[in-house]
Parts: sequence; C-alpha cells; structure tokens
Amino acid sequence: MTNHSTGDSVPAVGAVPFDLVAHCNLKPAPHLVYLKRKYGVSPKYIRVLEFQQNGNPHFHILIDRYIPQSWLSAAWSNIGGGRIVDVRYVDLHNISRYLSKYLTKQLLLSAPNRSRRVTTSRGIVLLAKPPSETSWTLIRVPIWQLLRVYLEFVRSIRLDKEQILESFTISERSI
Repeated sequence: MTNHSTGDSVPAVGAVPFDLVAHCNLKPAPHLVYLKRKYGVSPKYIRVLEFQQNGNPHFHILIDRYIPQSWLSAAWSNIGGGRIVDVRYVDLHNISRYLSKYLTKQLLLSAPNRSRRVTTSRGIVLLAKPPSETSWTLIRVPIWQLLRVYLEFVRSIRLDKEQILESFTISERSI
C-alpha cells in the first residue's frame, strides 16, 4: 500500500510500526502551541488515533471551540502534519456518540503496543466521579496500635509472607 501524500509504502492495519505512530503523536504538541498563541489559552481537547484501511494513522480531535478550517489546515501544515480535510461542528450532547465510533474494542486493540489511542487535555474529565459518602483521614499510628484499639470489632486479619500484620477489617457497626 502507498501513502499518497509521500509515495512511501505503508504497512496494513495492525502492522503499523510504532515509530510511525510515535512520529504522528509528536505533531499535535506544536499545534497546541499555535492554538494557545491564537486564543490566549490552551484549548481543551480529546484526541483519538485511528488507522485508515491503508495503515496510515490519522486523528479525530474534538476541541472546545470553533476554529476555521483554513486556519487549522495552515497551522497543521506548517508543522508538517499534512492536510486537514474535514472540520465539523459536534453538538455537546452528541460527543459520546461521535467518540464511541472510534473507541470500540477492535479499534483500541488495532494500535501498536505502547501507543496511546486516546489523549485528553488536562482540563477534560471523561468520567466525573460521584461524590463519596466515605471520608478518609490519614493518621500516623502503627497498625498494631490500631488493632489493639479496635480488637473487639475485628472481622479479619491479614498477615504477609513473614507473618507480619498487613491489614485488618472491622465490622461496620463499630464505626
């Protein structure tokens, strides 16, 4: 198979060398610098690496704002990223539907080892954690001392290989 933009031979999907994927993954960083300079803040984004039938890697990138296709193409081309063909608006309510097409198990497993298929900016929270009813407090007390305090409520004790106390559980009613 051939990369039509360079004329180079390209392996089939599943046989894509990690070097090619690593090279492609280096391209978005300078592009994000371009975007930060233009808008004054780093954009929030979700980026998914996908492979075409001919084995060429390409990205699907969701960004938190509209950016004209002509500007994106010029900036991407300036860093050697090739040509941007398609820019479209994705409604906030349809983001999960859009991304789910590219996050199937088959597509995730088709990437070479050690390659990251999904990358997000630091401000993106893909799965918000629900508030917890449990609170934790770090205390600096030897575990043996805690065991003595809660001994009457202990349900189980776990020892390590050297028979040293590793952990214990207490009944919920004792809390």
